[in-house]
Amino acid sequence: MLFVAEQARAFDQDPPHSKTVTRLSLALFDGLGPLHHYRNGQRLLLEVASRLHDIGWSRASSGKHHKHSRDLILEFAIPGLDEQDRLMCALIARYHTKALPDAARHKQFASLDTSSRHAVEWLGGMLRVADGLDCSHSNVIKDLTCDISDTKVLIRLDAAGDCRMEIEGARQKQELLRRRVERQIDYRC
Repeated sequence: MLFVAEQARAFDQDPPHSKTVTRLSLALFDGLGPLHHYRNGQRLLLEVASRLHDIGWSRASSGKHHKHSRDLILEFAIPGLDEQDRLMCALIARYHTKALPDAARHKQFASLDTSSRHAVEWLGGMLRVADGLDCSHSNVIKDLTCDISDTKVLIRLDAAGDCRMEIEGARQKQELLRRRVERQIDYRC
C-alpha cells in the first residue's frame, strides 16, 4: 500500500476526504460481509479504489474526474495487483459517481467475467455510499455499522455532529448498492 499512498499524495487534491471515504468503504465491506461473502482480496481492491477515487481531479476541472481516476489507475503498475485487479480497481473508482456499470455501454466493464462484474458492482456500490457519507468533505461520519434483516440494511452512523447532509448524500448514491443487497437501505445517526 506504500505505492498507493505515494500516488494519493502526488495526485489527490483532498487527502482527508479520500481517507474518510476509504475508512467508511471498508466499514461497509466488513458490515455487509454476510451478504457479499468476499474476502481480503476484494477488500484490498476496494481499499485501493477508495484511496484513489478522486485522483482524476488532478487532470480534470469538469465533472469527468471519475474517468480520469480510472485512466490514472490503469496507468499505474500497482505492486501486488495484476492487470485484472488493476482494471477492477479502476472501474470501482470510475463508478463512484455518475453512471452505473452497464455492460452494454461500457466496454471495459463488459470485458470482465460475470464474477468480476458482480464484484465491481458490489465494491463500487460501497464506494458510492461512502463517498456520499462524506459529501461535505468534513469527516462528520466517524464510523458505521450495518444491521441486516431479510428486508432492510440499516446503516448506523457514529457522527460528530449533524449528519443530515451526509445521509442525503448517501441516499442519492445508494442505488448500485441497493441493487446488490436486494434490500431497502436506511440510515440512522
